[in-house]
Amino acid sequence: MRINLILMFCFFQVSTVFGQKSITNELTAEHISIAGTKISLIPPQGFTKASDFLGFQQEPSGSSIMLLDIPGPFSETSKGFSKENFLSQGVQVQKIENLTINGLPAILVTGEQNAYGNEYIKFVLSFGTEKETIMINGAYPKNLKEIGKEIKSAILTTYYEPDKVINPFETVDYMINADEYGLKYAKSMSLSLLFTVDGLMPSQSDDKTTFLVAKSFSKVPIVDTELFSINRLKKMPFEIENIESTKEISIDGISGYEIIALTIEKKTAEKGKVYQVILFSDSLYYIMLGTTNREFEKNIEKFKSIAHSFERK
Repeated sequence: MRINLILMFCFFQVSTVFGQKSITNELTAEHISIAGTKISLIPPQGFTKASDFLGFQQEPSGSSIMLLDIPGPFSETSKGFSKENFLSQGVQVQKIENLTINGLPAILVTGEQNAYGNEYIKFVLSFGTEKETIMINGAYPKNLKEIGKEIKSAILTTYYEPDKVINPFETVDYMINADEYGLKYAKSMSLSLLFTVDGLMPSQSDDKTTFLVAKSFSKVPIVDTELFSINRLKKMPFEIENIESTKEISIDGISGYEIIALTIEKKTAEKGKVYQVILFSDSLYYIMLGTTNREFEKNIEKFKSIAHSFERK
């Protein structure tokens, strides 16, 4: 472990400019590219490619490095990096540092979180451009300080290739057909795919019909899947005016629940309709969410067709 730590320190240079750390990384043979992203880093010794999220994990210790690509300018998303916002997510912030990584503004947050009865230390490194924000989450059990040093060092070896052409569909373990039903691929974020009428995010069309497919990051014990589905829908950023139907469904051999509901946009009071399917598999779940602000019945049928095209690879 110590050898790997020394190696990683050799591959990035740290200087201080007006009290702010400036990190300059070069892409090396030790860097491993995270498929479907523009990020490469040198993972700690004993960490392997994660199966349920973008990044690396060490299953015996319960430690991980997870990457999120957020569609939004860093100048805006970074405003949410406050102690109060992290606390609302269950993270007690210990330290917030301003950095630059290869010339890009960055923030490194160190915090502590309780999850499933265990205490974890988290490092959250975020940086980006006016087009996207990269967030790298490192987590490890509080008592494993040496692994924590490895994780922090690994995160700081990150190398970002803004012009790299990526295939977002290689990051997910499923296939879905939205093109046939008039929706175009717009954006990927971790294990999710978003489709809109014009293929833009945010959509520039008056028709705000969208379809999102995502897979949960970690295994969570769910006792009542129907109640979980209803509560998951209620957490969406719109008001549920009326749930029209809830029924059991099976797609690609996975059972779950389909919910159709009328919605009201909180800011504009515009009425809409939502179609949600959650499929439960091995303590993980897939969620499909179609939203529309027009031609409700036609678009609900479209959403049903797209959902039933879902197939695991």
